[in-house]
Amino acid sequence: MSKILISCEQIVKKFPDKIVSKNNTFGIHENDKIALIGINGCGKTTLLKIIFGIEPPDFGNITFRNGISVSYLPQNPNLNEELTIKEQIYEINSPEFEILRKWHSISEQLSLKYSEELEKELDQINKDMDRLDVWKYEININNYLTKLGIKDIHQKISTLSGGQKRRVDLARVLANSPDVLILDEPTNHLDINTIEWLQNYLADYKGTLIFVTHDRYFLDVISNKIMEIEEGVFRFYHGNYSYYLEKKQNEVIDLQRKETRRNAQLQKELKWLHRGAKARSSKPKNHIDRVKELLSKSYLTENAEMSISFQSQRLGKTILELKNVSKSYSNKELFKPFSHNFQKLERIGIIGDNGSGKTTLLKMIIGEVKPTSGSIKVGLNTQFSYFRQNVNDFKENISVEDYVKNKAANIRTADGVLHSASEMLQKFLFTPKMQRNKISSLSGGEQKRLYLLSSLMFGANFMILDEPTNDLDIKTLEVLEDYLDAFKGCLLIVSHDRYFLDRVTDYLFIFEDGIVKKFAGNYSDYLLVKKYDKEEKEKKVKTQIKSKTKTKLSYKEQRELEDLEAKMASLENEIEKLKNMMETEAQNLSYRDFQNLAEDLSKKENELENVSEKWLELEELKESLSQNK
Repeated sequence: MSKILISCEQIVKKFPDKIVSKNNTFGIHENDKIALIGINGCGKTTLLKIIFGIEPPDFGNITFRNGISVSYLPQNPNLNEELTIKEQIYEINSPEFEILRKWHSISEQLSLKYSEELEKELDQINKDMDRLDVWKYEININNYLTKLGIKDIHQKISTLSGGQKRRVDLARVLANSPDVLILDEPTNHLDINTIEWLQNYLADYKGTLIFVTHDRYFLDVISNKIMEIEEGVFRFYHGNYSYYLEKKQNEVIDLQRKETRRNAQLQKELKWLHRGAKARSSKPKNHIDRVKELLSKSYLTENAEMSISFQSQRLGKTILELKNVSKSYSNKELFKPFSHNFQKLERIGIIGDNGSGKTTLLKMIIGEVKPTSGSIKVGLNTQFSYFRQNVNDFKENISVEDYVKNKAANIRTADGVLHSASEMLQKFLFTPKMQRNKISSLSGGEQKRLYLLSSLMFGANFMILDEPTNDLDIKTLEVLEDYLDAFKGCLLIVSHDRYFLDRVTDYLFIFEDGIVKKFAGNYSDYLLVKKYDKEEKEKKVKTQIKSKTKTKLSYKEQRELEDLEAKMASLENEIEKLKNMMETEAQNLSYRDFQNLAEDLSKKENELENVSEKWLELEELKESLSQNK
């Protein structure tokens, strides 16, 4: 049995409009990777804050095992805008990072002006760092910053974009290699490549992990335990997300069977009741009570279901034409000219690194940003709905109902029925009580769900969605996916959610190195093609085996094979030297020097991989030819 690192006993947490925890007791064990699941507003973020200690429970105790370290990644970065990236990362409150801060401070002072006293102090700190193995934290920081694409550590936090702040916050949380990681929507604002790196990192992570995410691929790979939160009650499932779904399906089937048996018993008892007053009066009272119980009891609870259905105008012959559009700024070219003529029912996903121009393209289409070159033609019948990455039209002091009424007092659904704002809000799981609340009282996910309603309710026939999955719970995402499946217009979606892209798109725009590439297929199709192309490249040389007369490598091929063997040995030696230098000379390296070494190491490793592949091809060819003798 693994050790309990965090004990949560009789935890109670209530708000005026919801219950987060009803007297729940549970333990978080060593090597647990627990994913919290529940609808927006159920209290996932609040529970993470309670466990970490920044939100007190109304009742109950949280006890940590002595000596364990815990790091917390909030849903929205809470960084000091006045600090630089370097200063923020090294702000961690621990003895090791206190030593690191001193080391950096003295090193910087010495670089400006030599002092024998400071030199002696630095020597002592170096000894302390060796004794406490502090250098590993310095190596970790530089590795994470490099992996997360953070190059200038002297930038002020205030100058960073939302995605950059997220990366800095993630580096901060990972830097001290904590025993327990608490992560709230860690994939938000990260591009797909970074998400896949983080996914692989956490899959191999040896510590304990408690996290909230809407990314179902990420969730399935990482978790080994699911905590479901529903109306203040916690239920645990010992397995990953796929296991959880299977168990939930079995539970539903079991409840349906119980309901069938209840109905059969109910029909039998109702026949007895209908026999007449005389027959009933001769029966025991507890028999009648049992019938009443059957009538009032149901195993299948009536959970509210969100539904989306709006009328929309048919698209015309011309929908949207992009002709040689490009975008450049004074110091950067985002993407080169490209063209696309949208067809009916096209469902296009957009992927690419942060800052590559994805959101800029969306804003060009709706007219908020002008292209540097080219033209954009919008069809007469084309009506856009633009779901922005960041909600910017909320007045948090107004009520939820007034927010919708200000946009439209009545909304017509696809069946032609006119609904009031209040009725539509109830369809989106906002109870009458919640509708009277101020927007400021909603959770981040509930605000996103409200914004989703306002983005969809006018019946557009061309939907543009910029990172729609951020902060939405899985249940809402599933409903949105069902709606988009049935949507009769065009879709253009920027998303880092791989599952969502697979579910709703069948074509991709790939932003890569300033070029917009087109791909016919969804994200998983794209990964398969990339893998196939690589395998084909590796097998290319095997086509030479078709020659029956050739029984050995040519002189040129033999020389190349020998050269490759020598090159492999040389590269392996260089890689080993670089790794040793990064480990043993860390105290003498600046951040820039360390980053240069890390980049050089990555290049050497990639070069070794390519050389090894070519060597393997020639070896296989050599073996095949020898068999043909």
